[in-house]
Amino acid sequence: MKQKIGIGNILESAFPPRSTGNVSDSSSSLLAGGLSPTTLLETFVPGYSAIHKFLLFSFGFDVTVLVSLGVVLWLSVGIFRSAWTVIYATVASNYMAEITVSSTDEIHAHLIAFLAHQYKINSSRRLMAETPSKSAWELDNEDTETPETTVDAEGNIKWLNFSNQEAKSQPRFTPAIGSHNFWHKGTYFQLRRKEVAMFDELGGGAAAFKDKELLTLSCFGRSTEPIKKLIQHAKAHYHLGHNAKTVIKRPAPKDMRRFGGRGSWVKIAERPCRPMKTVVLDEERKMDVLADINEYLNPATARWYANRGIPYRRGYLFYGMPGTGKTSLTFALAGVFGLDIHVVSLLEPTLTEEELGMLFTNLPARCIVLLEDIDTAGLIREPSSDKMEVKKGDEDGEGKRRGEDWNVVDLTKALKKANQLSEEEKKKGISLSGLLNIIDGVASHEGRVLIMTTNHPEKLDEALIRPGRVDHQVAFGNATQLQVNELFERMYTNDLPRTKLITSHPSSSSPITGTTNEKDAFTPPLTPVKSTANGIANGTANGSTKGAVVIANGKVEKMKDEELGAEELREIAGRFAEQVPDDMFSPAEIQGFLLKRKKDPRRAVMEVGSWVEGMRDVKRRGGKVVTVQ
Repeated sequence: MKQKIGIGNILESAFPPRSTGNVSDSSSSLLAGGLSPTTLLETFVPGYSAIHKFLLFSFGFDVTVLVSLGVVLWLSVGIFRSAWTVIYATVASNYMAEITVSSTDEIHAHLIAFLAHQYKINSSRRLMAETPSKSAWELDNEDTETPETTVDAEGNIKWLNFSNQEAKSQPRFTPAIGSHNFWHKGTYFQLRRKEVAMFDELGGGAAAFKDKELLTLSCFGRSTEPIKKLIQHAKAHYHLGHNAKTVIKRPAPKDMRRFGGRGSWVKIAERPCRPMKTVVLDEERKMDVLADINEYLNPATARWYANRGIPYRRGYLFYGMPGTGKTSLTFALAGVFGLDIHVVSLLEPTLTEEELGMLFTNLPARCIVLLEDIDTAGLIREPSSDKMEVKKGDEDGEGKRRGEDWNVVDLTKALKKANQLSEEEKKKGISLSGLLNIIDGVASHEGRVLIMTTNHPEKLDEALIRPGRVDHQVAFGNATQLQVNELFERMYTNDLPRTKLITSHPSSSSPITGTTNEKDAFTPPLTPVKSTANGIANGTANGSTKGAVVIANGKVEKMKDEELGAEELREIAGRFAEQVPDDMFSPAEIQGFLLKRKKDPRRAVMEVGSWVEGMRDVKRRGGKVVTVQ
């Protein structure tokens, strides 16, 4: 009873009643100037009066006090939030710096890769899971990939199964859409990831809304220098180990090319650099091309060209039979000079001349542009007026010789045939004049290395391969016996110890630094400029006969574990080359034969004779199906 009287006294002191009464009357009486709290709460919360009376008379607890405190707290939070918004807006506009990156730029991919590594190390409560696409080379570098054997303990063939490779692939976690905070090198950064709808006109009256992502980095201070350093660090992290890889890019989809910039090109592959010694080509020709490109890429050469009014461009034509190493030399050159390869298909149906010009404009300062099989690109030169007149006169004379008079229908057909290209020819892609203006026009890109490959140089237009557009021509032919010898020795030379390529996504245990520790991460050996005298480099002679197998009756019979010395390998290679005629087979054909016997050089020597005879018979008959392999 005393507790109830105490609560009543508190309510009477807070809300003085108009008339005295018991506790129940005092708690529900009117205020001096208005309604009681219970009546006011009953207006907003129906049934509150009954709950209030029940709690008050049963437990002696006045819930009005608790509700009043809650309302005061809610009002305080609202006031604090409004004040914080005003203060933060003032600080952000005057004492914070920020940089925004669009998803259409390649820096966005660099930052996302860096943040994925950052949030792999540091835990966060809001992440976005992604399934990364990985090449066979990247999978080989993962710790989940263990070396497999194709033979079990009993000598039976063990078939490899990769049905669970997707389960082993680890997802990549990046910051989710929204705001995030993190520390980097002692600086506090705020990250805002936002998706915006973009109205895209698709042409032909059609349009669509597409999502574009904006990435905003901000930090305290009036200088953007910390953010610039972070972005540069992210770029260095993304290209970590780039000197051991060759990046291949192609034009982006049509809806992304329209925005221009470096986002017009997308990366489609990333491969280990190909050593120059693996290219089967005359050593003098390889050195000639290497020296020419090396001189062209020298920074002092650009000024030399400018002082003499010469466009700073260089074009190469690689021609020869299929499988002779034209594309292989291109990859090896990219590995030697550390350049990306930008592949363009002129037969792309959605590629217009305007977009091709934009693609060339958005090339990096130094790169390789590869136009493969330029003879099949459907480049057409429009017929000149003189040729049309001659053609028209010939048709007219032929009609007179036939003794037939021209009527209106015949004349209309002849004019359409002489003055217009067929619909099929119009659909073939970029015209010859358009390509010439792009690669050698007034506004054409400078600093790039243009490489065109063809199997039929006689089909190319003279204007396309004239000096200034094609400055260096390299002929590729079938393999000589000396090249066959080198190819055999390279195929059966011992491999180097298995090493890891430095990928763009290092493990979480390794810190992100601008340089790498050579003891912890290995890269392929540097591409040599000249091969060794004996053709054997980077390792001893092949001991590949060790563990070589022969399949018989479903069983695998291991050959005698025997090391093949350098002298014996050289002697076997000589015997192999003697059985292969000069200039008859392409390096690709010989390599395909050796790949089927990659662990048994002696077997290759024994079977090469029958293979040569079978291939001769196929070539003699003009067949395309190989009967002997």
